[in-house]
Amino acid sequence: MANKVEFGFSTVKYAIYDATNNTYGTPVAFPGGVSLSLTREGGDSSDFYADNGVYYSFSGTNGGYSADLEMAHIPESVRVALLGEVFDETAGMYIEVTDPQDIQFALICERQGDQNPEAYCFYNCKASRIEMNANTKNDSPDVDTETLNIRIADQKFTVAGTERGVVQSHIERTSENTAKYNAFLAAVVTPSTGA
Repeated sequence: MANKVEFGFSTVKYAIYDATNNTYGTPVAFPGGVSLSLTREGGDSSDFYADNGVYYSFSGTNGGYSADLEMAHIPESVRVALLGEVFDETAGMYIEVTDPQDIQFALICERQGDQNPEAYCFYNCKASRIEMNANTKNDSPDVDTETLNIRIADQKFTVAGTERGVVQSHIERTSENTAKYNAFLAAVVTPSTGA
C-alpha cells in the first residue's frame, strides 16, 4: 500500500563526487538530522495570452533547489569533507578558509511514511558556510542546532537512453523492492547504474 502522508527525517548521509572517475564514493553517515527544507529554483510554467486567451504555454524550468539541512551538530569531519575546512595539526584546530575547494557531493536521507519509508538522493550538491546560534543555558535549556546551506543543481545522466539533467531520485520501500531500497541507502544509485 502506498503512503498517504510522510513524516519524520533520518538516515542522513553524504557521498563525495569524484570528477575524475565520474562516480560517487561510499555514503558516510551524518547523524543528528533535524530537518531538510527545500526551496525550488527555476521558473514555474507560464502562459502567453493573445486573442483574448492562452495562445501559448511555456514549460517551467527546473533549476534544482536551495536547501537548509538542520542538524543537531555538524562535526569537524563534515566541515572538512563538505566545506573544505582545514585542520592545523600544529595548533590542533580547524580553520575556515575564504577560498575552500569546490566540493560536489550527493545527499541521501530518509522520510517515514504512514505505510513505508521513502529514501531520497539529491545529486550535485554543494554546501556553503554553516549557520549556527549559541544561547545561554537557563532552567530549561534549548538545544542549539546548526544549519548547512546547500545548493542542489542538476547532473547529466542517461535516462531512458537520453542524456538529461537529473536533480534527485527517490524510492519507497515495499515488500517487493526491499533489496533495491537497501541498496539505494548503501550507495549513490544513478539512473545509468540502477537496475
